[in-house]
Amino acid sequence: MVEAHPPRIPLPFALDRNPHAPDAKCRLLDWARRHRLLDRPGAEKRLVGARLGDLAAYTHPDAAPDLLYLYGEFIAWQFLAQDRYADSAEHTAHPGNHAIDQIESVYRTGRAEPAAGAMAHALADILERVYPAMSAEWREHFVVECVATLRRMVRRTPGASPTAAHEHSCDVDAYIRHRRLVGGQFACLLLDEFIAGGELPGAIRDGAAYDDIRNAQADVVTWTSDYYASRDNAGTDSPADLVGVLAYTEHVGREHAEAAVAVRIQDRVADFMTARRALQGRAGDAASVDPETEPLLRRCVSAMHNRMAGTEAWAWENVRGDGRGRGAGRVPTAGGGPHVPEHVADLLDVRGHPRGWDGDAAGHLWP
Repeated sequence: MVEAHPPRIPLPFALDRNPHAPDAKCRLLDWARRHRLLDRPGAEKRLVGARLGDLAAYTHPDAAPDLLYLYGEFIAWQFLAQDRYADSAEHTAHPGNHAIDQIESVYRTGRAEPAAGAMAHALADILERVYPAMSAEWREHFVVECVATLRRMVRRTPGASPTAAHEHSCDVDAYIRHRRLVGGQFACLLLDEFIAGGELPGAIRDGAAYDDIRNAQADVVTWTSDYYASRDNAGTDSPADLVGVLAYTEHVGREHAEAAVAVRIQDRVADFMTARRALQGRAGDAASVDPETEPLLRRCVSAMHNRMAGTEAWAWENVRGDGRGRGAGRVPTAGGGPHVPEHVADLLDVRGHPRGWDGDAAGHLWP
């Protein structure tokens, strides 16, 4: 008999959880209700079931409560926007006069017009706490990433399948590019800078090393979510996740495709750690000019570690709906820890700390 969930994916990052997670979950639900975001049938049940307060708590285990709640609200807003706007029935025949234009306007100005819809006002509530603290350059980066995600999310025409992979089911690379954009990770990485209390210099954020590390992190996060959700999507008419896309394009069974995705995830983890080495060298150059750059980058990279580890635990817990997997963190092996593939372990030093980054100084708990 096939298990209801695929095997765990071991990642070489420690898992921690913010102690304010229970409050975050309650605050998220109250926030969504207050902004009238749960008017669609089943929306409240879907939001509660997504457990985004836990995902926020895994990503920012050391954040102060208000920052944790803000991050949770932003990923909840992304979730609800996907729930609302990826459904093509929400589109209208008048692109200059629908809700998406209101959302783009809020991203650009940080404000919602009085007549704007609930989603626009909820987004403005988040951004009015972020934009005043950040530079015009940072805001421009944030707007570009968020608007690109929004447009990718809703670009299908009425009547098209709402599945994320429908347009790309014959092209794995096209699906990967689409998933990377529509997942909203790049905006979250920018918000991590706000939570870390600073802004990365343009020489770092616009550089090739940072681009490599953020792409690898985004792939690990989105593919891990796809991997654990794949069996829920098995009955859909068209591929709805990376597992389904691989099964369709390579003409293999689902379990074979799951194993292939697990290997791809580990390969991207190795890419992430390799890119982190290059990024540290670039940070050292920038830190010689600005001594705050290196500790800020450490905090941002720790958030990347936490989001990858947290997504794996959160997605696993979601498929283990009977509660047996909740809070389990890593699955121990006979050796007392997760079995990490050799090509990933080769990037770790003898203490199990990823080489080339001083995680202890950043407050990160290594395995």
